[in-house]
Amino acid sequence: MTRVLIVGDFHIPFRASKMPKPLLEMLEEENFDKVLITGDLVQTYVLRPFKKFDMVVVRGNMDLGDARKFPEKVLLTFPDFEHKILLFHGTGIYPRGEPMLLRAKALKNGAKVIVTGHTHYPVVRKVIDVLIINPGSATGVMGGSGGLGIPTWAIAEFHNKKVKVTIYRTKNDSYDVFQENEIEV
Repeated sequence: MTRVLIVGDFHIPFRASKMPKPLLEMLEEENFDKVLITGDLVQTYVLRPFKKFDMVVVRGNMDLGDARKFPEKVLLTFPDFEHKILLFHGTGIYPRGEPMLLRAKALKNGAKVIVTGHTHYPVVRKVIDVLIINPGSATGVMGGSGGLGIPTWAIAEFHNKKVKVTIYRTKNDSYDVFQENEIEV
């Protein structure tokens, strides 16, 4: 099993001033095989709390300076998972988060899972033969098409043909489970 933290859409310092304390606490308590960052850091210093993990980062449409140097998309494989995973912010998909367009993007890149952001709303959804995972916004900021308005992130466990995804949200000064799904791809 490969255990992965999925997080993005921070928008620091323009829409949010800092990372939520409950997320920072989780980073201290938990271990991950990989961290996938869906973009919209805005500035690369946002990555500091994740440095102890093996990170893969894509750029978002709002990234500036060094953050613009990250690739638009990355195709991933995990040793114990049978399918490829596409990490892609979601820029250029209109309407934002459109499931069939995200599915097409995944398939065009040979992936059966697409990890995306851009909408600021958490989603775990299988569309025909492709699993879409969107962790929402780590800082809870609203985006161009809205959003949930509270900080969210995901932990995904990839094994064989199954993915267990847990979306976490901040609640008071802690975090709890917002949504949990186990899906066969």
